[in-house]
Amino acid sequence: MAPPKADLVLIRKQGGDWTDAQRLRLADGLRDLQADHILAELKMTESLNEDTLSRLTVYDTLYLETARLKRGQLRSVMISSKTPRQEFLQRYVFKPVGPDGVYETEPLWGGVLRLILLNELADEAHNAALKCFASRQKERKKAFETIKRTGLFRLSEEFSRITVGLWRLQMKGSLNSPEMERITIKQVAQLGKEWLECMADATPTEELFSLLKLDHRLVQERQESRATMLTHLLQRRFGTIPDWAREKVVKADVSTLEVWSLRIFDAQSLDDIFSDKV
Repeated sequence: MAPPKADLVLIRKQGGDWTDAQRLRLADGLRDLQADHILAELKMTESLNEDTLSRLTVYDTLYLETARLKRGQLRSVMISSKTPRQEFLQRYVFKPVGPDGVYETEPLWGGVLRLILLNELADEAHNAALKCFASRQKERKKAFETIKRTGLFRLSEEFSRITVGLWRLQMKGSLNSPEMERITIKQVAQLGKEWLECMADATPTEELFSLLKLDHRLVQERQESRATMLTHLLQRRFGTIPDWAREKVVKADVSTLEVWSLRIFDAQSLDDIFSDKV
């Protein structure tokens, strides 16, 4: 008999409360937890039932013992793409707590088990990434619209590739179709990369440049993102970029990259971009 499939995510907090940047990446049901360890099981295609709860019970107990934690140091969370019937919630005494889509129950093995239903999460920026996996198409559509509206796809190049890849897959059909079960995260990211490159080629330079206007609260890796975008703009304007120019871009700080990016509209050569003249 094959072992059950488990998609587990372990979130560990090191010291103090979540920072503002971290909270922007945590959905309702996760961002308010104060435990040092959060064990989240993702149910993207499987419906909730007694077996899924039993498995999470095992994972919770084993991790608690293996990591030698006290009960208050660990919180276990079930994140479900599909919304279970009310009978299921009532049978296992799941009660709504706080934000929409967040429920809790007190299982016999101790502690508190939290349940997050993606279809019910509010249409907020911090929920959008998870809501991309909601089972209801209209909820996924809202999530992608929120990501686009708030500029979340600019968090990092990797995040943008995965998000756009998921969006492209959604346009083809349901994310919960059997075909999706065979798609790896690497394939999703590659699809997003190809689509982003097509978008860049079809986007006017002025509009493409606006992608550099990043919200500093959202971007920790802003220097790398700006350097990458400036390199793309230079390639579109001047063609092949020599090694010396690439090296300058990689080593430049954020403010310098912004100055160079502003010059790209009037510069006639690479020397005009990197000139020390004001």
